[in-house]
Amino acid sequence: MADEAAKTQSQGEFILYTTLRIIGVLASIYLFLMGLDMMGSSFLVLGGKGAGELFTITDNPITGLMVGILATVLVQSSSTSTSIVVGLVGAGQVSVGNAIPIIMGANMGTSVTNTIVSMAHAGERIELERAFSGATVHDMFNMLSVAVLLPEEAFQLESV
Repeated sequence: MADEAAKTQSQGEFILYTTLRIIGVLASIYLFLMGLDMMGSSFLVLGGKGAGELFTITDNPITGLMVGILATVLVQSSSTSTSIVVGLVGAGQVSVGNAIPIIMGANMGTSVTNTIVSMAHAGERIELERAFSGATVHDMFNMLSVAVLLPEEAFQLESV
């Protein structure tokens, strides 16, 4: 009898903790989406049409790629630069077609960032070789992805 009471209590605790975790995940997703919406609104209010005109240079996919690389290298975070681009798209300042090369550039900018981070192991030769090799694998994946997908995206933009 005592085992059943302990088992029921542990099942109740399990259900409570699982429910709280699910609520926590849903609340976190809601706060993230609300933050993106607020960022898009702030770009719209602060920049107005002037900020939108700043990003008209991204009509060329190569330029958009370079803007994404530069933005990511400056902020040292592809998540931040991608969130900014998503906010601009949400605010209507950048079109989805122009945002795709910028996000590809953000992924390429990550390659620069991870190479810089791998240099932190410069004091230990073996660690540097391993860190730089790992960074290079990531760099090549991003470069090959862009080499394959960017011409396709440029062709898609021209045909529209």
